[in-house]
Amino acid sequence: MTSERLRDLFRPWSALALGTLGFFLAHQLGSSATFQDCRVGSPWLVIVGTIAGLALVGAGAIGSWRIFAREGETQARKLIAAIGLLTAIMFAMGILLPLIAALVIPACWA
Repeated sequence: MTSERLRDLFRPWSALALGTLGFFLAHQLGSSATFQDCRVGSPWLVIVGTIAGLALVGAGAIGSWRIFAREGETQARKLIAAIGLLTAIMFAMGILLPLIAALVIPACWA
């Protein structure tokens, strides 16, 4: 199987896969910085995790959008891409809301 064929098989699933990975990355960096040891965590670490997480979610959404918008795709592949696009929105919200909390709540709940 060629790499082009593998990429084509993965593309409808890209928003789900990369969105999950981006959400996991942002969540782990944010929760580790905020709750594990708040003295060493800073909002900058959460901001970096948020940017990296949103970049992964966006890359996955672009891949799924290409399948969803392409003419001649099967209904099953379009459905998977549509579900991925909708979950990418939820992943983005799940990444942005903790960022807002990290910026609003003072360090170590001072």
